[in-house]
Amino acid sequence: MTDETRPRVDRTEQPEEIRVDTPYMPLSPAVPTVHISGITMDNVNRAETPSGLVPGASESGDNTEWDASSLDSAIEWLESHASFLNKQSYTMVEIQDKMGGTAAASGMNGVGGASSPLGAFDRAGDLARKHGSLFTSTQQSVRKLADDLYAAANALREVKENYETAEKANAMSAAEMERAFTQAASGSNG
Repeated sequence: MTDETRPRVDRTEQPEEIRVDTPYMPLSPAVPTVHISGITMDNVNRAETPSGLVPGASESGDNTEWDASSLDSAIEWLESHASFLNKQSYTMVEIQDKMGGTAAASGMNGVGGASSPLGAFDRAGDLARKHGSLFTSTQQSVRKLADDLYAAANALREVKENYETAEKANAMSAAEMERAFTQAASGSNG
């Protein structure tokens, strides 16, 4: 069965934990007091969208369609997504907090240091440092993407303004449009 033909399953309705009860079964006839009565495990197939990733009523969130005939819609789309990503880059610090904060991300485990939720042994410190590095680079990338979307919106706004003016609409060449986008992306005004 391919991904296209596999039926979609709402995995938010699944339980967080799976428990399988078994009848009383001694592990050894010699030791009848030790027995297994079932197993319990986390349900790794359960999925839900964190509330912080759900866009508000006036936000477009992950909607990627807009009316190409309207430059205003494109500008609004770019700014809405930039705003959403910018907010996410600051609220994602909750991920780092759950991993023990910046001290745990530095890998300082054991006596006198912060202990991550992964433990205080050496490999846990290595993993915490890797997680901290990945978190930092991801957060910086999300912020850069938000800045780039804001720059694209500003460039598109300038192109729109130039085309709204009759003289500029006739005089603006493709090279001038490219220059407007380049200047907006680099943050310069002229």
